Amino acid sequence: TDCDGARLAPLARAVRLPLPRLAKRGFDTEPTIDAFAQASVGTADELFAVLKWHGRGAEIARDILPEIASRLSFLREVGLDYLQLGRAVTTLSGGEAQRIRLAAQLGSNLSGVLYVLDEPTIGLHPRDNQQLLGALKQLRSRGNSVVVVEHDEDTMARADHIIDLGPGAGVEGGQVVAVGSLKQILRNKKSLTGIELARQHDRGQALGQARPTSPPLTRRGASLKNKTSSLIFRRLCKNNLKNISVAVPLGRFTVVTGVSGSGKSTLVRECILPAVRADIKARRKKTIDGIEQVKAVHEVDQSPIGRTPRSVPATYVGFFDTIRQLFAQVPESRMRGFGPARFSFNSTQGRCPECKGAGTVKLEMNFLPPAFMTCETCEGNRYSPEVLDIVYNGKTIAEVLELSVNEAAEFFGAIPKIHRALKALKDTGLGYLKLGQTSPTLSGGEAQRVRLVTHLLSGLSESNRLKADSKKTLFLLEEPTIGLHMADVRRLVGVLQRLVDGGHTVLVIEHNLDLIAAADWVIDLGPEGGKAGGQIIAQGTPTEIAKAKGSHTGCFLKRFFG
Repeated sequence: TDCDGARLAPLARAVRLPLPRLAKRGFDTEPTIDAFAQASVGTADELFAVLKWHGRGAEIARDILPEIASRLSFLREVGLDYLQLGRAVTTLSGGEAQRIRLAAQLGSNLSGVLYVLDEPTIGLHPRDNQQLLGALKQLRSRGNSVVVVEHDEDTMARADHIIDLGPGAGVEGGQVVAVGSLKQILRNKKSLTGIELARQHDRGQALGQARPTSPPLTRRGASLKNKTSSLIFRRLCKNNLKNISVAVPLGRFTVVTGVSGSGKSTLVRECILPAVRADIKARRKKTIDGIEQVKAVHEVDQSPIGRTPRSVPATYVGFFDTIRQLFAQVPESRMRGFGPARFSFNSTQGRCPECKGAGTVKLEMNFLPPAFMTCETCEGNRYSPEVLDIVYNGKTIAEVLELSVNEAAEFFGAIPKIHRALKALKDTGLGYLKLGQTSPTLSGGEAQRVRLVTHLLSGLSESNRLKADSKKTLFLLEEPTIGLHMADVRRLVGVLQRLVDGGHTVLVIEHNLDLIAAADWVIDLGPEGGKAGGQIIAQGTPTEIAKAKGSHTGCFLKRFFG
């Protein structure tokens, strides 16, 4: 209440900087420092590019202004002109934080440095990719080496050298499959990357050429002109949204697109999600048209599915209960009186007494972060020796947890309840995960897909039980293609389509053109990021968006469809 969120003492807030004739750039004629903190990078850059003082003021600002202007320019070059200068770092996405560090390196003017980037295009619209790639080329031109882990096609097209690993994922990978230029990768028939690019580009043409495949001619009748029932949200004006109204078709696959900072997350996560939750919870007063057709809403985000080693994919998805029941039915288990609880590493009955089922022991270190060591008693197996004596189909419970999803799908092929869950994990591109892999080691994209599989299994089984029930679930996802190879994106699209085929509604924030092209309906925000965004530029089927004037997404979809 004292500083109104400015975080500064009264003395600091009292200092004003005279800016004659510059109020039209979005500032008062004498702004305080917290007014600058509320400005976007783009607005501040435009101001400092023309800001001049005379006399003593010019002497003071001589060395300061160029430094400020250059740093703001570097932030714009990596596509962050929409960010507020005073925005809290904890609210930044991983991609934004990585690009801020990249901008800092651009300003350092170093040479002879090896830079390693892990998927810098995360959260970037294809339009913004070009700015980022330009920044990477600047680093290279100064005599630096740049190594990028990436799935983005444009990044591969600009690369001087490509190293393709595979041939599969997890235990099936770890080999160098192809090395060389893009043309060499495309010609290599062992490279899944080359095969996917050749499939998408006629006879392995260079990237950037039009895809020969035409867009789907028939969709699920997503057009609102066909009187599809919709959820209608009116007068949305949070953050940079300009008092917009949005209609989300029910029982359809809808994608929200737009350049970085255009208001996509604000629309979906801060407006639609809380409004739907509130209306479902309310008994009488409803604010959203069509909400009576929705019984639940699930946000499938990228937060960790567990924060301790006790959480693993097998327990989170839920099929580990069935596995424990199988081990409890082994004759040796029945002779010893072992029930399913005996095979849980979270139960005192069968877990290792030393590590308490974690498989590791935590060592507290003075003045250093705690260290984790493999338990010497169970050697990381989590269980007591008595439990490890029980064998099902040639494997102990600890050996089953060491199986990858692909291996487990074959091992439990005759058990429908387990096989169905494992197949769903495979379909989302997670066949390489181990059943007992600890949740804290999963990436955000992996955690999101594990969570999606859980909803998929419950949603489809619920649809089978309640076929007569017209009420369905609304699923919200933000960039589920993060960390996915092109082949895995196609699998993910198939999983999302299965949810929609089950009668549910899927709403996704996404930049990936393959996923956008597969949608029934697209809501495109823009035209730019920050204050220049927050408007609906176009909405319709992907082919209609490709024809929309003023839509950056439409420009790239047009090239995508050829």
